[in-house]
Amino acid sequence: MVELLKTKLFIPRPRKKLVSRPRLVERLNVGLDRKITLIAAPAGFGKTTLLSEWISQSPHCVTWLSLDEDDNDPVKFWAYFIKSLQRLREKLGEGGFSLLQSPQAPPINSILTTLINDIASFPDEFSIVLDDYHVIESQSIHEGLTFLLDHQPVNMHLVITTRMDPPLPLARLRAKDQLTELRANDLRFTADETASFLNHVMGLSLSAKEVVALEARTEGWIAGLQIAALSMQGQGDIQGFIQAFSGSHRHILGYLAEEVLNQQPQSTLNFLLQSSILDRLCGPLCDAVTGETNSQRMLEELERANLFVIPLDDERKWFRYHHLFGDLLRYRLNQAYPDRIPKLRLNASQWYEQAGFIDQAVQHALAAQSVDRAAMLVEKVAPAMIQRSELARLLNWLDTLPNDVVQSRPLLALYYCWGLFLSGQITQAETWLQSIETMSVSAEIQLTAEAQGHIAAIRSYLMLQTGDFASTIDLSRQALAQLPEQDVLLREMVALNLALAHYIKGDFQSASQLLTQIIARGQTDLLMANTLSSIYLKAYLLRTQGRLKEAFQLCQDGLDLIARRGWQNVPAAGFVYIAFGDLLRERNEHGTATEYLEKGIELGKEGAHPHILIVGHVWLSLLRQAEGDEAGSHTALQSALQVVQQQQVSRFWPIPYAASYQARLWIAQGDLTAAERWAGSNHPTSAERPVSHLYEIDYIIMARLRIAQGDLGGAEGLLSHLHEAATKAERNGSLIEILVLQAITFTAQRRNEEALSTLAHALGLAEGEGYIRIFIDEGEPMRLLLQDYQAIIKKKIDDSVDRESLRLLAYIENLLATFPQPASPKKLKFNNIPEPLSERELEILRLIATGSSNKEIAEKLIIAVSTVKTHINNIYGKLGTSRRTQAIAIARKQGLLSG
Repeated sequence: MVELLKTKLFIPRPRKKLVSRPRLVERLNVGLDRKITLIAAPAGFGKTTLLSEWISQSPHCVTWLSLDEDDNDPVKFWAYFIKSLQRLREKLGEGGFSLLQSPQAPPINSILTTLINDIASFPDEFSIVLDDYHVIESQSIHEGLTFLLDHQPVNMHLVITTRMDPPLPLARLRAKDQLTELRANDLRFTADETASFLNHVMGLSLSAKEVVALEARTEGWIAGLQIAALSMQGQGDIQGFIQAFSGSHRHILGYLAEEVLNQQPQSTLNFLLQSSILDRLCGPLCDAVTGETNSQRMLEELERANLFVIPLDDERKWFRYHHLFGDLLRYRLNQAYPDRIPKLRLNASQWYEQAGFIDQAVQHALAAQSVDRAAMLVEKVAPAMIQRSELARLLNWLDTLPNDVVQSRPLLALYYCWGLFLSGQITQAETWLQSIETMSVSAEIQLTAEAQGHIAAIRSYLMLQTGDFASTIDLSRQALAQLPEQDVLLREMVALNLALAHYIKGDFQSASQLLTQIIARGQTDLLMANTLSSIYLKAYLLRTQGRLKEAFQLCQDGLDLIARRGWQNVPAAGFVYIAFGDLLRERNEHGTATEYLEKGIELGKEGAHPHILIVGHVWLSLLRQAEGDEAGSHTALQSALQVVQQQQVSRFWPIPYAASYQARLWIAQGDLTAAERWAGSNHPTSAERPVSHLYEIDYIIMARLRIAQGDLGGAEGLLSHLHEAATKAERNGSLIEILVLQAITFTAQRRNEEALSTLAHALGLAEGEGYIRIFIDEGEPMRLLLQDYQAIIKKKIDDSVDRESLRLLAYIENLLATFPQPASPKKLKFNNIPEPLSERELEILRLIATGSSNKEIAEKLIIAVSTVKTHINNIYGKLGTSRRTQAIAIARKQGLLSG
């Protein structure tokens, strides 16, 4: 979990003595019809105080987030943002929060898309306040907030307080009348407000003339007025004080701050100065820093004295200084006692460590320049940060530490390597890794077994990228033997890397065993992406082996896991959706197959995941081709090829190769010239070369090309070579397709007995697994061949009935019935409906009758909302209506719905 402070979500309560500002409250309320309210002014203009008054009168529910410099890490910023929203509803934004914690989190815009959809489903209008946004310097956060503004749901209003204009599209928002602005001139106290503040809130007895003079001197600057009022308490010559009061805001602030501080008892001054190093104050923390025992009482006294102390919770346990006042205290501390600051920072670091706030402990250790302590703390928290993908902040800390300090702690140096590697800085990661290994060899550092395990793990990842599978396997095994059992995520990542290497190498048994173990162990949020990609890989492996039913059941189990864990909208779930979608395509369930493939592609886009997008579009292309939609097939395949070109995806991963399938599409559509160009530039043509399953698809498509060109001898040679390799490796899924093509080749050569015998072999492998499209996609030649074999089976049954022949005959008849038939001149009618509803349409109709919304139906059936809308439009057309209530009534009258 991301480490978060609840006090940052506390909405400041209005002070008991407050200058009411109804004119500004009204402007804030009027502005709720726009997207954003910007309150921009220098420090001390009462931005936060104004909001505390407005919130109590706002027609919206309001949630709050106080920002500080630590929030420049995008993961942390958006985690706080979502937690603030969850003050409105507990599970609001939970999907986006889970994505933030993923080891390899998707792009922020994908996470924000999920969050925006969640916000849109929230039933009430609300406002979220981002207080002190000027501390945010991260361009990534600015871009994310701009994306949110561009797609902001209508029920949400954003309020930002800041000392300077943020780099957001303010001009565009202003031009579209989507921005409400309150500036320094708006926030300045009027003469009446100044009088009320000085005389009623601060307890002074100034004359109208004195109030006007002081208001003129400060120009309504609230912080200046407050400091002036504090300074005047106990003053004998008020008029003289006001007359002497002059200068710029900076000089006024410096003069009055000195006056305020100098009037405090020495014990209070000491407390103020020493505790000023803290962003947030509580009694125990201040005791640890200052060495005193009465800090809680001191904080309460400071609050009662209006001495720039702001409560952060209802229990008055946590406080903070007014930012400006805190800056002044730290300046005074640095001027008067610079030698004390490291010790104070160190005290704070130790307290935070003991309290479990490692982030703050690190920050104070770094500020104390205690680099050894900071290194120790970073090493302690780094694994969790890597698991949560908080790589930017981790690398920032490590970059702050001297290189020799990092290198002197091997594990810390290796966490640096992981941070670089996982953030895409591969060259830098390898450079650091080589440096660590060199220092180990020269005995400059000593590597523990755990450190050696990390090195092996990183090296195994690097080796897989190059296609060196033997080294990948050796290094992965070495890493697993050396990594501690409690390092769950890294061990599982290494295990998947090992399974990939075994699979690509052709050792299916080892890969299958590993994947089964990974899936069984990984049904937690921490291992979500690892597990879902393992389900895809295992299903792909089972299909290669011809075990279609097992692959289907594995995907169904994966869908159950997704539903149980609430992962439906997580990008990694796209792996399971596309795997299941293509299995449905093979079973000729085109409608449902389309829904799963489109849902998987949609998630792949949200997560910018190249593997999901390539696989999903290739398989969607095959589906469109089977449906006779050549244009749709071409479009889907072009989408896959575009991802390949943009991402430079390595071939050493089990995905269908888009370029090869484009050649298959050209062959199916008769463009043999284009297919021959592919063969000449991309295909290994040597039939003597061993055929691994990694390149098998290329040889199969080459055989298809030779058949289409009439080169039956060339096709036969290739297919014979493929048959031998697939049989030896027990790749029965591949063997079925190879046998089908061999049977067609033999038929074209008028070798009918060999053709029928080969077809019988293919049918024997396919019947028990439920293959359909692998035969149907071959068109008329296969239909005629199946008819010939059907006659042989019938004659055999006439002579001697046996169960196997009956089963095979039923399978063949089912296949023949699936081939495209001539359109019937009249459509059959069912229950007086011109066109019957499909099973999916009936399923959606039943959900409509329960009152489910389109979004709820999509989530239940795991399909896109757009797909639900298409089905509903079809239902309306078939029932002759355009309204839900009428559709339900008609369906019940026709007996399609009970009740």
